[in-house]
Amino acid sequence: MNVTSRRFLLLTASALFMLCLGAELHAQNPQSAAGNGKVCKVVLDPGHGGKDPGCVYKNYYEKDVTLGIAKRLGELIRKNYPDVEVIYTRTTDKYVELVERGKIANRANADLFISIHINSAVNQNARGTSTHVMGMDKDGKNLEVAMRENDIIIYEDDYTTKYEGYNPGDPASYIMFSLMQYAYKDQSMMFADIIQKHFKSDLPMPDRGTTQEPFLVLWRTSMPSVLTEVGFLSNQTDRSYVTSSKGQNEAARSLFNAFSEYKSKVEGRANVVMLRETEEEPARKKNGRGSGDAPAPELQGKDAPRTRLVGQEAYDGVLYYVQIGFLGSRKPLNDKDFKSYRNRVTEKRVPGRGYRYLIGGVKDYDAILKIQSEARREFPDAFVVAYEGDRQIDVKTARRRSGQ
Repeated sequence: MNVTSRRFLLLTASALFMLCLGAELHAQNPQSAAGNGKVCKVVLDPGHGGKDPGCVYKNYYEKDVTLGIAKRLGELIRKNYPDVEVIYTRTTDKYVELVERGKIANRANADLFISIHINSAVNQNARGTSTHVMGMDKDGKNLEVAMRENDIIIYEDDYTTKYEGYNPGDPASYIMFSLMQYAYKDQSMMFADIIQKHFKSDLPMPDRGTTQEPFLVLWRTSMPSVLTEVGFLSNQTDRSYVTSSKGQNEAARSLFNAFSEYKSKVEGRANVVMLRETEEEPARKKNGRGSGDAPAPELQGKDAPRTRLVGQEAYDGVLYYVQIGFLGSRKPLNDKDFKSYRNRVTEKRVPGRGYRYLIGGVKDYDAILKIQSEARREFPDAFVVAYEGDRQIDVKTARRRSGQ
């Protein structure tokens, strides 16, 4: 490519500016995942919102689909990783500026940023999933998605100042912003690859891979960050899937599994929580009913949530346990994977999701903390959970009810 002297100077100055900016951001947030080896805070960013609907096809709005997937993902993380704080850039149909989304993550000192979107294209045959990180891929050949997502800044007042000269629709602006030396590119790409691996195995959509693109929403996030596109709203097959409750549940489950694998890799832990089916699926398999029907029989009688207890009698009050594993299918209680806790494990079935494997089952909160400390020698991510009979309750609620 021939580059004029003027343009060379522009790009060189921009690169130096971005290098300084990247260093400044890294200094402002030294406790991010790259620094402390933990994933304790995750920011979920449902794309678009309010006056910015995103893609619109046949009365379906991208902003609604992204919010649905993000909320489902957040609930899965909270249920299965109570120690992880989930933060949303929005929880309602409101407009949030692109630059503010990154600031929300930075102010929270987050360890991971996930921006959720639905793709679209003029060619309505285009379909599939893709995940992107900040940068420029293959000499800028794949700018279409980034240009569409970035150009929503026209909804914002004084966007030329906020985005420091960025000009919507001008390819030179995209090249300039892609030159930022993103401190967390390697971790972001690792997470993007994990997401696409799970999308490929879990979702009925083609895998379009991972790329580096100059997305403004990722511009100033000072932690590993990705923007993922869950199918095409412009494609009839993808649209039917992602606008359904089933599709959104499965997309959230797949993103959760990717999050769990990434967290395990970053923290160097062997225990990974993997969810294999969504909560609604068993009801459809047995009854063919939708989510608006009466409670399904599988939640009653012999198929109700049940517990296999080892060495203890049933108790209806508050008991504290330490969770050492969650599996999609049952394991024998003497399985070697339970290590020194073989034959001392309590199994609790979670309908439609899998099985929790717990140890403990004590009434005293201080006692369960000691059990947790012991368990973490073999299961580093073991954590305390509370049950009242067969119903899981929040640990804080359990302590209040038991006067502890």
